[in-house]
Amino acid sequence: GKDKSKKTPKEEGPPPPKPLVTFHLCGTDELQICGVLAAYNLLVSSLPSPSPFSIVPLKSSPVITSMSSRAPKNCGVMMTDSLTSGTALFGLKQCLSGLAPPLASQVESAQISQWMGWCESVLVPAVKKPEKLLEKAVSALSSHLAGSPTGRISDRRPLTVADIYAITTLMPLIPTFKPLSDPAALTSFLSTVPQEPLFSKTFSDSKRFITDPPPSDGLLSILRGIFSSALYATFPEAPTLGISIMVTQTKDPKNGEYQCNNAMELFKKLPKPNAFKAPRDVAVALTSGIKHPLIEKLDVAGPGFINITLSTTFLTDKLKNLVVAGDPRPSKPSTTPRKVVVDFSSPNIAKDMHVGHLRSTIIGESVCRILEYTHHPTDRVNHVGDWGTQFGMLIQYLLETFPKIAEGDMTGVDIKDLTAFYKAAKIKFDEDEIFKKVAQQNVVKLQGGDEQCRKIWQLLCDISRNEFEKVYKRLGVTVTECGESFYNEMIPGVIEELTSLNMVVPDGGAKCIFVPEYRIPLMVQKSDGGFGYDSTDMAAISYRLRKLQAGQVVYITDFTQSDHFMMIFDAAKKAGWWNTTSHKITHIGFGTVCGEDGKRFKTRSGDTVRLVDLLDESVRRMEESLLERNKEGKGSIPEGEIRSTAEKIGYGAIKYFDLSRNPTSNYIFSYDAMLDTRGNTGVYLMFAKARLGSIINKAREAGVDVADLEKAGGLELDLGHVTERSLAIEILKFPDVLENVLEALAPHKVCEYLYNMSLVATSFVTECRIMENGVPNKSRLLLCSIAANVMQACFHLLSIECPDRI
Repeated sequence: GKDKSKKTPKEEGPPPPKPLVTFHLCGTDELQICGVLAAYNLLVSSLPSPSPFSIVPLKSSPVITSMSSRAPKNCGVMMTDSLTSGTALFGLKQCLSGLAPPLASQVESAQISQWMGWCESVLVPAVKKPEKLLEKAVSALSSHLAGSPTGRISDRRPLTVADIYAITTLMPLIPTFKPLSDPAALTSFLSTVPQEPLFSKTFSDSKRFITDPPPSDGLLSILRGIFSSALYATFPEAPTLGISIMVTQTKDPKNGEYQCNNAMELFKKLPKPNAFKAPRDVAVALTSGIKHPLIEKLDVAGPGFINITLSTTFLTDKLKNLVVAGDPRPSKPSTTPRKVVVDFSSPNIAKDMHVGHLRSTIIGESVCRILEYTHHPTDRVNHVGDWGTQFGMLIQYLLETFPKIAEGDMTGVDIKDLTAFYKAAKIKFDEDEIFKKVAQQNVVKLQGGDEQCRKIWQLLCDISRNEFEKVYKRLGVTVTECGESFYNEMIPGVIEELTSLNMVVPDGGAKCIFVPEYRIPLMVQKSDGGFGYDSTDMAAISYRLRKLQAGQVVYITDFTQSDHFMMIFDAAKKAGWWNTTSHKITHIGFGTVCGEDGKRFKTRSGDTVRLVDLLDESVRRMEESLLERNKEGKGSIPEGEIRSTAEKIGYGAIKYFDLSRNPTSNYIFSYDAMLDTRGNTGVYLMFAKARLGSIINKAREAGVDVADLEKAGGLELDLGHVTERSLAIEILKFPDVLENVLEALAPHKVCEYLYNMSLVATSFVTECRIMENGVPNKSRLLLCSIAANVMQACFHLLSIECPDRI
């Protein structure tokens, strides 16, 4: 960076050396990074040595590392330098242009500038458009090259930044080009420019600068890293061909547990002529240099499938590490931790929580646990509906129902049924004009700070809050209330700021923000001067991004609010409050809980189902089932534990029934399906884990405590049986699963893994004897313990409390 000191040296001496100008590059597109590095090499090649310019790896810049971890995948290239005061530049054109100004006298010319502009405005868009446009653009470039004495874009210099821009744009498409009328010039250009020493060197240099997120400790991540390294070492041109490694788990482990299927695609895309007669030859070349402790054997099968057999020693060593750790949770985050605000649950004051709040509440709790488990500090925000015109009505009805409140006596107020109270107030509001008029006056008083109205409003909030907390306690949910009223004082300032940015447009007396692609605007202030949801949500997102300094904000509501939040996000971005480089803002929109008729789940009378009633019914049914199992001799739960066990299973079954589905889908609520002991249900999974716990307890009774085995260490694990090996691999997939879950904030992916783990674990304990003549097999006992620990981690992420025995 520049020397920012403004002090003049007291003593005269030689001038201080010029500080280096440093460029940082980041991104996941290796070809673009190679292009920028090639341009850099070109630009400084004519300068005397040592060059005052340097590019350093991203790893040396913690600030940019943090920014990079928040950027979306395939974001291209980001560069900061002291000349632009840390400005982030995206895309090859911007980065090349950013490199050029310091050396304008050496590199710039009208012709190069013109062709740089052509690449940006014609060639790049053509790549993404119909084939005819691409053919037209490529033909224009080919014609120019044919008439150039150098065979390059410049008619004077053999290589320029414009050549690099064109080549890095076109190279991934080379295999798909259709024959041109005069392809010789273009063919020569595409084949010879990458061979220029100044350009080709960057393919090896780029490895120092590319900083992908550190891979997880999962088997799939390790394998992808191994094969990626082999791909780039064996085929240096692979990045220019758009090849990315494909490693997947096989369905039948007889020929290997994993498979790499890149050879066929690579064979098709490799420039011809080459030394390979078939995809199988490519596969053999790719595997020839691979040596890694994870891999026991590589076999090339069929036309070029690479079958991967994992090393038993590596698997057992990884399992031993889990035994020592005792917890499968990663010790370090896979991405730079950042503060996350999660907005979920959000019931309305003076109304009972109903089935419609189920999904937001339990999805939100799971999302928070996923973030916290992976080391991201998380604010759990309950954006309750505690403000609005309805409070005038509720205040008046409470005054009339409990007259002593007017005298300041709040002691006799007892509202047992919030929903019934709200309905009664609404009926009177609709039918009694005098009541309605007084209620409307109460709204003005409340917003104006009237002491009596404020006290009654606070009382309503306290009563509701206590009822909400009872539900949260039963569901194991932790959330901090920060309702609509919290943002009231911020709204005028936010509107004033948005107005100064020329974003607010008067419309029919109201103040609106028109967001492109949306027909209805955001109304930040009503025509009567009041504020609504749009006003509150703009103030809320401003507060979360700027005051709380959140790097990520997650909103969890029903899918019908998706457009509203997309407009809020777009308006906040236009205001400069966030950008895709340094922030991530997500709306998780969920579908509807339906009844057997496929419509919204309601009571027989047509009323909304209260959440407490749904929970009670689930526990009641589970309690009956457990009592019946005890009578039949299928269960052994002491009578005093029946109720608490039924609560754990009943609540857990509800959560799993919901979380196991993609949140965007509707689903039909069924107690029978939810509480089924077979299939992909929470009850079955809890049975599977309890079975592992029962085996561990039996071993303890036989004199072998798995906790002592874990402390002692040094025990050799045996994976000789196919189910032992399958369970080991399933356990070691957990880091990969966790990384995918974190990326998508998708609890249903945890459910998928947990169900597969339960199936594999059940198969293991069914086919392998853990107790032989009353003596525990210690290796298998440890496998049971490790599997139980991983399953427990999954249950924790889903906010399910699993009973020790069923």
